[in-house]
Amino acid sequence: MKLRLGSTFAALLLTAISVADIRYVVTPSAATSSLAIEMHIPVRGDTISVQIPNWAPGSYRLVDHFEAVKNVAAQDEAGRVLTVDHPDANTWTVSAAGSKSVVLRYDLSIAPRGRFPSQPEQEILHYSGPSTYLYVVDRKEEPCILQFRAPSDWLIAVGLDEARERNTFLASDYDVLADNPVTLGKFLRDEYRVHGKPHIIALRGPAMHEVDRKRLIELCRNVTETQAAFFGGLPYNKYVWHFSVNDAVDGAGGLEHLTSTQMTIASGLGPRVISVLSHEFFHLWNVKRIRSKPLGPFDYLVLPKTGALWWLEGVTDYYADVLLVRGGLQTHEQFFGEIVNNVRGVRSNPARLEVSPYEASYRVGEAANGRGNSNGYRVSYYNTGWVLGLVLDLEMRARTGGRRSLDDVMLALWHLTRDGKPGFEEEEIRRQLVRFGGAGMGTLYDEIVMKPGELPVEAALARVGLIMEEHEQSFLNLGLAGAPARDAKGWRVTGASGPAEGKVRQGDIVLSLAGTTLELATNRAIAEAFAKASGSLKPGEPVPISVRREGQVVTEQIVPQAASRKAQRVRPEGSPASSALREAWLKKLK
Repeated sequence: MKLRLGSTFAALLLTAISVADIRYVVTPSAATSSLAIEMHIPVRGDTISVQIPNWAPGSYRLVDHFEAVKNVAAQDEAGRVLTVDHPDANTWTVSAAGSKSVVLRYDLSIAPRGRFPSQPEQEILHYSGPSTYLYVVDRKEEPCILQFRAPSDWLIAVGLDEARERNTFLASDYDVLADNPVTLGKFLRDEYRVHGKPHIIALRGPAMHEVDRKRLIELCRNVTETQAAFFGGLPYNKYVWHFSVNDAVDGAGGLEHLTSTQMTIASGLGPRVISVLSHEFFHLWNVKRIRSKPLGPFDYLVLPKTGALWWLEGVTDYYADVLLVRGGLQTHEQFFGEIVNNVRGVRSNPARLEVSPYEASYRVGEAANGRGNSNGYRVSYYNTGWVLGLVLDLEMRARTGGRRSLDDVMLALWHLTRDGKPGFEEEEIRRQLVRFGGAGMGTLYDEIVMKPGELPVEAALARVGLIMEEHEQSFLNLGLAGAPARDAKGWRVTGASGPAEGKVRQGDIVLSLAGTTLELATNRAIAEAFAKASGSLKPGEPVPISVRREGQVVTEQIVPQAASRKAQRVRPEGSPASSALREAWLKKLK
């Protein structure tokens, strides 16, 4: 509905709306790595109860967030101090009889909590919503306002829409407020636009100055454009990448949110980083909007039960890699390597023969003695879901002669759940598989999703002219185990065998290898130099190595040996028809 109002009446209406909203005023302190939070709450009865969540969407494990909440106090609009009771660990109750509004205050430490830490020594703070914001019991559906009282030279990155007031943001309800993490302070900020919408990159972490920011923007833009093309647009007004950058060549982890993600990434921006970028962005649709009904609205004190996490997490992981190929960020060979890695991960766990993918999802809350995890009950719904996505996709393509695929199922679920519609029923995935692939796809679903057992990977790969086989893989054995150690400016030895046995010891710091110095300032630089030096070696040719041992520099020679090991690979081998299906499957987007 569109309204045209006179300026005076419009101002009064806006004032009334703002008074009715629940307002959160956050005052950050880098010095103490803490937040002072005020909740301005309109009174609806004689008492107000507030609670802190004990789990966060996307992370299916119980966490005692209440331990960080301190100094809870309340007063009414006249400044009268109100009684606050604390009936249980997660709940505080305010006696508000006769009051029109309540200001509830509490302090909260944000370090060193969580997987995505702050950086207070550089005046950079970061926090997640569920571990920070109390909610008013039975009123989570009311609009919220988030306001910051921060130093004037601090930046703020949050995926919420901005209000007219400075440093103020709007959320349609508590779920949206809580699903938007915040980075604030003197972080590094970059921005790009896709479909006219701003995408903010907020960088912090010990290696934030070492990352190639131009390259990171290019990677994020590619992921955004590719997935926007897949789904036909972007479901938000703005997006925030909250990055904590570590000193390493590769490695990443993340947690998805409604209009943002929190991630730790390696400064080297290796293949794992790129894969996780794609995974977390795909979650904007699959899990945040394409979701099963138990995943929203949320009961923040009880872990949800859904048998669809194999789809919401694992198939997301599958599409993350597929779309990297279609977007040109991953080669066919790299993707085939991901097939091998995920199949190996599934088949290395004997519980796959006892626990179905559905059960691994539905019973995740029973893991870790009833505190849950973010991986699955006895079986990982990540690699299992990845392989299920592969099998279902290839089978549908083969059964329909390439006319239909898992893409159709994903987009149909998007149509059913987009624009704030309720989540899908658990059996909807099967229904859509049958809709696009025929009754046989329903039978396949029953066999590989609802029952434990071996997944028919080889048969599915054969449908698109691929074969997975064991082969003899040659490699050069230097006999050194270790890792970069920036604190020692070298490569720390953790073990020696074969050619290196008796030459180096555990705890030695390698200063140079084959004439290449490893006395460098960052783990990334050390690792890259070590890999480069190792890549130039030849079997049987002595290699000079210099190590620091107990304060002394020792020089030795190691003679690397040619070696081999059993490994698996995926390679093309099929008919023109199956090869055509494969090319259509992994075809680059224009």
